[in-house]
Amino acid sequence: MASFFLTKENNNFKIIIDESLINILVDDLSTYSKFFGVTFELTSQFVIGSISDHEKIKPFLKNEYFSLTLQLSHKKNELNNSIKLNEWLTANKILRNYFLSIDDVNKYRPLELNYDLLRVSFDKGCYRGQEVVARMKYLGVNRRRFSTVIIKSDYEFEKDFKVVGNKIDLKNYGVFNAIIKREDLETLKENKGVITII
Repeated sequence: MASFFLTKENNNFKIIIDESLINILVDDLSTYSKFFGVTFELTSQFVIGSISDHEKIKPFLKNEYFSLTLQLSHKKNELNNSIKLNEWLTANKILRNYFLSIDDVNKYRPLELNYDLLRVSFDKGCYRGQEVVARMKYLGVNRRRFSTVIIKSDYEFEKDFKVVGNKIDLKNYGVFNAIIKREDLETLKENKGVITII
């Protein structure tokens, strides 16, 4: 339905979500919220994303090279080392973290977008679609892999990949997510226009 980040401040939970997905998520959760005395209130704060090689704040995602963090602020901070949105989105793509857009709603299952590894807990409660996700994790064979592909900017990629979302043009490269058949991974990596597949 939607991808988001959840933070806790005192007794309140804050959901950081793309503005276009707010109503979809609130409408979906409202069915359940009345049973638990939960209410939703729309607030407006600045969201500060950081890419760092050290962890001042607990990261939501990291690899051996860098970590990604998010903070909420009531005022716009002056950041000395600010980056462009494309660079932030590219860092998330490199860590195979996909942000759903309005066009993606009800289009993918969690395991198709790597959410079974990044966003789904197999130890907590029930949720809609749990049976399919759990069955694939414990019993199934996933023949496709959600990947990040980095290509040369002049490479015509559309014919070789099932692209998910948009391609980001950054310097002389293109970066995008794709769902790739596992048996095709090595062949695609050998293509001259492909820099790497993560």
